[in-house]
Amino acid sequence: MSRFLTTLASASIIAISLVAGNSQNADAVSKKEVRDIIKNNPQLIFEALEGHEEQLYDLLQLGLEKKKKSRIRKGRLEQLKNPKVPALHPDRPVWGNPTGKIQIVVFSDFQSASCGKADKTIRKLLQNNPGIGYRYRHNPLGLHKMSLPAARYYEALALQSQDKAKKLNRLILQNRIAIKKYGTAKLDELAKACGADMAQLKRTLNSPQIKARINADVKEARRFGFTASPVFLVNGVTVTGAAPLEEFEEVLQMIREN
Repeated sequence: MSRFLTTLASASIIAISLVAGNSQNADAVSKKEVRDIIKNNPQLIFEALEGHEEQLYDLLQLGLEKKKKSRIRKGRLEQLKNPKVPALHPDRPVWGNPTGKIQIVVFSDFQSASCGKADKTIRKLLQNNPGIGYRYRHNPLGLHKMSLPAARYYEALALQSQDKAKKLNRLILQNRIAIKKYGTAKLDELAKACGADMAQLKRTLNSPQIKARINADVKEARRFGFTASPVFLVNGVTVTGAAPLEEFEEVLQMIREN
């Protein structure tokens, strides 16, 4: 890429210098002269670019990506001034530090492939940043019939033990395809592996308390305008989809600096 830019710059200067009648001293061409020459001779640009179309495309894509990142960062800085503030619910499971300065809340769907991918990233993020608190909320998309049953299993086990529920959370996300294939039989297997009291779990699966928790999560997601999963709120700043670890780290740095 740098070789291409150097070649392009050199070719442009040489061509412009020739048009200007000053081939022996290209540096003497002023910026104004360059602008005037290009304006009057636009074919010089195309001649300089000929044979470098792929590099130009890569350069344009890089520029668009930088512009996109700049726009997203600007939007996130604005969000810091008026953050989305979710309910933290201290009676529900928390990974990491529940009172840390940075808190992450995810609105997720247990049957979404993107949510499963994002969970792996979050685990790495928590390992790298043990002072962060992380909470899981439900936003099933209605596309998968096992999303709600999985959410009920997780919440029902959380009434027994938050530690066991956190283990089940990971297992559900890791076994998304098997749950889709085998249904509640697979959920039963995973819950047992976490040490659940299955008789108690079965009694509470469809209880008003469980339904109220899930419905409250969905309602909150809609209030924030979230129509997809996963969506993360990092101290009220939005990160959408299965974002890479580097993007989360950039958001953490931005929050710490501001």
